[in-house]
Amino acid sequence: MNFEKAFTLIELLVVVAIIGLLSTIVLVNTNDARFKAMDANIQSMMHQVRNAAEFIYVANVESYGLVCDEANNTLNDSDELGVLERAIMRENGNQNVTCLESADKRDFAASSPMRARQGKHWCVESAGLSREIANQITTAKCQ
Repeated sequence: MNFEKAFTLIELLVVVAIIGLLSTIVLVNTNDARFKAMDANIQSMMHQVRNAAEFIYVANVESYGLVCDEANNTLNDSDELGVLERAIMRENGNQNVTCLESADKRDFAASSPMRARQGKHWCVESAGLSREIANQITTAKCQ
């Protein structure tokens, strides 16, 4: 009798199932790393928002009046702030960047939702503070 050695159908199905399971694990970890990278980009761009706001403050005789769009509490859409806002929105899943100024225009805060840490926001303010907060800002401070 001449028997050829070969894999059975069950053995092949087990191998395919194991490969499928491993690829699922890799894809989940890759998505998590991608969202963490997006959060790092958000933090970096929010720092750039604060730097741009400081230039506006000096150029406008110590006023942050042109940083926020008061009509919808987002960043001003003009010039560098508009470019930064659109870039941040690409990273945060197209969610608004909230921006609020104090009544006297001497303080401002801006916050963006994070991707990897759901429900958290990254906030920058005129006092130089830059940190993660639990909720969207409601004043011109990162609280």
